[in-house]
Parts: sequence; structure tokens; C-alpha cells
Amino acid sequence: MNFKFVLNIIGRILLIIAIFMMTIIPWVIYFHENSILPAIEESIAIPLIIGLILILFTKRYKKEIGPKEAYIVASSAWIIMGIAGSLPFWLSHTTSSFVDALFESISGFTTTGSSILADIEAAPKSVLYWRSLTHWIGGMGIIVLTVAIFPSLRIASYRLFSSESSGIDSSKLKPKTSSMAKRLWGIYIALTAIMTVILMMGGVNFYESLCHAFASIATGGFSTKNASAGFYSPFVQYVMMFFMLVSGINFALHYGLLKGRFKSVINNVELRVYLGIIFFVGSCISLTLYFKQGLPFEQAFRDSFFQVISIITATGFASADYLQWNQFCWLLIFLLMFVGACVGSTGGGIKVIRHVVAFKAISRVFNQILHPHHVKSIQINKTSISEDKVQAIVTFIFIYLLIFFVGGMCLLATGLDPASAFSASITCMGGIGPGLGTVGPASNFAHLTDVAKIILPILMIIGRLEVLSFLVMFTPSFWKEYKN
Repeated sequence: MNFKFVLNIIGRILLIIAIFMMTIIPWVIYFHENSILPAIEESIAIPLIIGLILILFTKRYKKEIGPKEAYIVASSAWIIMGIAGSLPFWLSHTTSSFVDALFESISGFTTTGSSILADIEAAPKSVLYWRSLTHWIGGMGIIVLTVAIFPSLRIASYRLFSSESSGIDSSKLKPKTSSMAKRLWGIYIALTAIMTVILMMGGVNFYESLCHAFASIATGGFSTKNASAGFYSPFVQYVMMFFMLVSGINFALHYGLLKGRFKSVINNVELRVYLGIIFFVGSCISLTLYFKQGLPFEQAFRDSFFQVISIITATGFASADYLQWNQFCWLLIFLLMFVGACVGSTGGGIKVIRHVVAFKAISRVFNQILHPHHVKSIQINKTSISEDKVQAIVTFIFIYLLIFFVGGMCLLATGLDPASAFSASITCMGGIGPGLGTVGPASNFAHLTDVAKIILPILMIIGRLEVLSFLVMFTPSFWKEYKN
């Protein structure tokens, strides 16, 4: 094990977090929140000093990275970010305990958006800025992990530029990983800037526009208002809908559009299914709200599609309390929590492409029953998927659902009712935010026990790391098979 490499990366992560934290200070000054300035300074100093010590102590480390180091770095990064990011919440007394602060921080960095803040608007605005910024850092972190770490481990489900997931020939992209990451970061930053400007054009001040742009582009869901997106005008809600929708799309497709590869983008199977699900479910709920609950058509359309896009992209913003809708709408919302966004996006969940492959695999089984001698491979974007990849995807979905069930059972044991327990489990695994029951869009997670507040962040990290890359470290065969 190359421990110096792991410690060096952890040091760099802490240093980056400290640098991002420094941007809180201008907001402290602007909002005249001088009483929490010492807490913010201490929050910056702790990761900064520890990070510098780790970097200096391990400055002579081997550059080689093996599977063990990569998995440990990928998994520990979220834990380290969560602990360091909790300091502004805890030291400023925005949260009443370290467990609450850790919950809020991990929820932010994993772009989950579940919150324990009972009165968001009562919290210091500078801390709320940091709360939204954790989304943006975490969303960018997903892109870095996807582009830089997992392809080197030959994990097919993480290959952002593979023809199976994006429909774009990876050979047409820049060969260096750093070049690819820079271009994706450029798109990420550009989308954030554009959304901020458009929200300001809609009458939202710069501070709130920036915070909501952070949360929308990262598909996070933290708002600076108790009413979330419901506080804002229909224009603002439509803007948020559009950028949530765009952020749930594979970032390689954004790159393809910039390169003029319109045909490959339009013909991308995952994108078409993703948009199709949104249109179908959104239309069903819209018609239900219009005919059954008597809402004006425009409001029914807006409320429906906003919630559908927010759930499927795992953003978690709410413009309406969908628990006030009828049970048919509840069922559709709950099922959407298992879908997820596109692979290679900042969105969470199982991911649309996995459902497509699993559906094709099931269809092939029935076809082989009817036609035993007919052998047919599974194709995505006119590219055949190997049997190993198909098996890996089906296994992933099975394990994902198993962990969801176990998580729900554990939450039941803490005293939650079934609807709240199982929806909290899937919403945190999928990085969605609100659930059903007592953790619905009009409520929060503050009433949960400390045990539940520890279980849920674990589910957030497992879900954000897409299950297998986290669990593989706990298998004896992994440590025996992969040796430096």
C-alpha cells in the first residue's frame, strides 16, 4: 500500500477545501456577520494546517497509483470533505451538534440536498453560501472522479466517454485526462455563470442567484429559502427547471454539442429515454393535477414538470408540496427516485443507461424462451455490450436495491414510519433530497435520531460512489487479488 500517496491526496483535498472556505469571508463582511468571523477563520485554519502538514510530510511519494490506492482515495475523499466541510456549520453554531453539522456537510458534498435545518432563513447567510458551495464542489468532484480515477481502473460503468454511455467516440476527445477534465470544468463553470446571470435578470439578487446556480448545476437542491423554489416567480422556476434538466445530461454530450456532433447527441439512447421518461411522467401528473385537483393548467404543468425534473435529476428543489397531491402522483414520484439521471452527469441515482441495459437483458431472456436458437447481443448506440458488462450492470442494480432495503429496515428500527424510512433510504442513496412522509418536501430531517443521521450520510456516500467502488474495499478477495 502506497500510504504516502493516499495521505498526500488527502492533504491536497483539505487544502482545496480550505481555499474554497476562504470565499466565505467576503460574505461575512458583506452581511455584517462579524460575530461568526472567528468561527469561520478557525474552520479555514484547521484543514489548511492539516493539509499543509500532510503534503509536506509526503512530498516524496511514489507517483504510481494502484487499484487499492485509487479506491481508498475515491472513497475517503467524501468522508474527508464531509468532516472538513462540517466545521463552518458546527463552529458557528448553525447546527446544534457535530452530528447535524456532519449530516449537512455530507449531504452538501454528495449533492443530496437533505437538510436538518428547521429554519433555513434564520441561519447566517454566509454559512448558507458555504452550504450551497458544497454542492458545487461535490458536483465538480464527481466529474473529476469519473474522468480521472475510475477509467484508469477499467470500470466500465464509470467510463464517461465510452461509446456505450455517451454515444460519442472517445478517440475524438483530447487524449490527456487533464485536458478532458479542464474542458468539462469549463462547461460546468460556464453553465453556473449563465444561470446566475439569467436568474438576476429575473429579479433575484446576486447572492441568491449564485447559491441557486451552485445547487442547480450540481443537482444538489439546497436553497436559501424555507419554501425552496416555491418562494420564487414562475420565470425563476422555469429557469431552474431548464438548468436542472441540462445538468442531468451526460457532460460528454455537452462537449459533443460544442464540437458540433449534433447527430450523435440526438441519437443517444440514454438521452432519449431520459427525456421520454420526464415527458411521460410529467404529462401524467400534469393531467392529474389539472383534472383531479383543479389546478390551472399552467400551474399544473409547471408544478408537475418541476418536481419530476427535480426528482429524476436528484436535485431535490421543491416548488410545491407533492404530498398534497393524490396517491397516484405519490407513486410516480416514488418510482422516479429509483431512476436517476444520465451517466456522466452531476445527477445521482441508478442512472438511466443501466435501466436501459437491464430492460434489454430482460427482453432478451423472454426472446430466448420463444426462440431458443436465436442469439442476440445487447446493443447501445449501435455498439454491442459485452456479457461481462451486462452482468455487472444487473448485479449493480440488485445490490443497489438490496442496500436500499437494508437501509430502510435500519431506519425503521430508529422509530421512523415505513413511508419515511424507505423513502429516506432511497432519497439519500440517490442524492435526491426530500422523500415521503415526515421527510417530505415541506419538512426536513431534523427530527431524526442521531443514529438515523449517521446511517443516512453513509447511504449518501455509498450511493454517490455508485455502491460497488465503496463496497469492494470491504471484500477480502479485493485485498488478496490486487497487490502492488
